[in-house]
Amino acid sequence: MKTVPELVKRICSALVAAPVFLLAAWLGGWYFTVGLILVTIVIQLEIISMLSRQEMHTRTVMAVLLGVPVILMAVIPDAAWMLFLAVLLLVLVSEIFRNHAEGWRHLLATILVGVMVPALISGLIILRETGGDRTGFILTVTLLFMVWTNDTLAFFGGKTMGKHKLAPKISPAKTVEGFIWGFFGSFLALGLCMYFIGDYPLSVGAALPFAVIVGLMGPAGDLAESKLKRASGIKDSSGLMPGHGGLYDRFDAILFSAPAAAVYFYALKYFSVL
Repeated sequence: MKTVPELVKRICSALVAAPVFLLAAWLGGWYFTVGLILVTIVIQLEIISMLSRQEMHTRTVMAVLLGVPVILMAVIPDAAWMLFLAVLLLVLVSEIFRNHAEGWRHLLATILVGVMVPALISGLIILRETGGDRTGFILTVTLLFMVWTNDTLAFFGGKTMGKHKLAPKISPAKTVEGFIWGFFGSFLALGLCMYFIGDYPLSVGAALPFAVIVGLMGPAGDLAESKLKRASGIKDSSGLMPGHGGLYDRFDAILFSAPAAAVYFYALKYFSVL
């Protein structure tokens, strides 16, 4: 178990960060988009630092410049796509004139970091814009609450009852029991949201798969980061948030669950269910 000082640091960090993020989500629009652009840049920098430990030297400025239009595609798709193509061509052409034996390997790392993180983060923007202002905000808050509850119950369930390793080669501390408790936590959080939020925008039939998606994709995102950190030989993505590590440590589950949820709700809209 974590010591009392460590728990205090986690709680204090959460009390500062969570309200700021929820306020941005409530405001929506460009407030939310700009906030997520800043989050994306920080996560990109953390991943770039981890990759450098594996002798993969990402071109930081180019990765960040690639990422901004990728996020903006969720808001202004035509202009953002043109901007992305322009930056991508700049990255590719500039690489031709670099005298480095591992240039193409580093180029691939640059494109990966520049595209992957913002593409996944954009799922939050798409989710926030789903079904109008009120519905989008409720769905976003529900997802965040499910992810946080999943993480909390998985932690305590694994600590108190964990016996069977979930993925020992990736993250030895994670257990099947913790996963089950976390999966239950997603449904618990969904139930609380549906109970306390008046006129909840989803039917039970549409809401239950939402919890399943978060219950599965959240841990998958967590394991993906654990695999990268293990390969880099570090415990936390950074020391930005006392008691929590870096922003990537806080967003790893969201990076997978948000775009998965966005795809799910897009399918519901396409078939006129939502």
